[in-house]
Amino acid sequence: MNTVKILNVNIDNLSQDELLQKLGQRGGVVFTPNVDHLVNLQRDEEFYQIYQNSDYRVCDSQVLYYASRLLGQPIREKISGSDLFPAFYTHYKNCENTTIFLLGAAEGVAARAQEKINSIVGRNMVVDTYSPPYGFEKDEVECQRIVDRINQSKATVLAVGLGAPKQEKWIVKHKHKLKNIRVFLAIGASIDFEAGEKPRSPQWMSELGMEWLYRLSCEPKRLWKRYLINDLPFVWLVLQQRLNLYRSPQFSLASSTTPKLQMPLLGQLLQEAGLLTPNQVNLVLDAQAQQRHLRFGEIVADWGWVNQDTIDFFAEQLPKVATEPRKQPIGHYLKAANLLSDHQIEAILIEQSQTRMRFGEIAVEKGWLKNETVDSILRYLAGDLSDVIAA
Repeated sequence: MNTVKILNVNIDNLSQDELLQKLGQRGGVVFTPNVDHLVNLQRDEEFYQIYQNSDYRVCDSQVLYYASRLLGQPIREKISGSDLFPAFYTHYKNCENTTIFLLGAAEGVAARAQEKINSIVGRNMVVDTYSPPYGFEKDEVECQRIVDRINQSKATVLAVGLGAPKQEKWIVKHKHKLKNIRVFLAIGASIDFEAGEKPRSPQWMSELGMEWLYRLSCEPKRLWKRYLINDLPFVWLVLQQRLNLYRSPQFSLASSTTPKLQMPLLGQLLQEAGLLTPNQVNLVLDAQAQQRHLRFGEIVADWGWVNQDTIDFFAEQLPKVATEPRKQPIGHYLKAANLLSDHQIEAILIEQSQTRMRFGEIAVEKGWLKNETVDSILRYLAGDLSDVIAA
């Protein structure tokens, strides 16, 4: 999947149709970067680290669309959250297994959006909503109530409209507790738009990259500082990138002088498998240095970066695979690691019987796995432990 780098963010160069197909196949977390996001990502270290934990980052802004052309890396299509969300529920309206929970907006607004969406799709697709009180994200008891309510709804899609960076931070912090959710959408003001609470800008203004001006005219008291002061550095930063003068911010945690623990075997395995980035490994080691009673895998799971079943597989089962006298097919291990479902394995086997492609090649081509993940397990199936022994 191609990406376009604008400042310190890699934006997935996808069409909306491609994104919808990928979400149906493998689910994932979708963030929609715009100018305000990119400016905040230059100074908000926590927001930047959380951004690395999304599966998809798609262009939300016509201004970013134009900026990509100035940088010689044209983005194919603008996919704003307010366009993506109605496209998503329309695309999956006949998929009975796709149900949605709306989290966000003012009291009563999400409920009106629920009624409207269900009327459009002709079924009870939005199964529940909740409008949390101000400051709820700092209240662990309230957050747990929300998690419980989402789980009880049995929804498979969570659409969060809390505004950035609150919605992205809440998703990443709590996603590992949401057992039924496969798709996480950070959609900003989309719930308000769906309910008719706020008007969307005219199409011509959106296409000219002037949607911000329309929103400013509608909510000047709330948005004037964002658009007229906070976001102004974006133009200068993009010009710096165009002239090869831009340098990504060096956040303190990434360059921390806190003595780190030695990376454990589990960290090495997860990094080699493409399930953790080197930066994420460093962040976990920093956290361990402060709280030495916590294990590496506990922190990774608690932060929602890797599923607990996957961690258990890499920590306990994978190191034993190389010494097994009789190996199972790779699909067996990918299922044990909770990296592929029975349905996905069956689809791969059917396609494999019709082509000459390998199991792992098909899984990667479908976007269900990374090449590194397949290669890491194949190494153990081949009994190649040289890197591990050297470590």
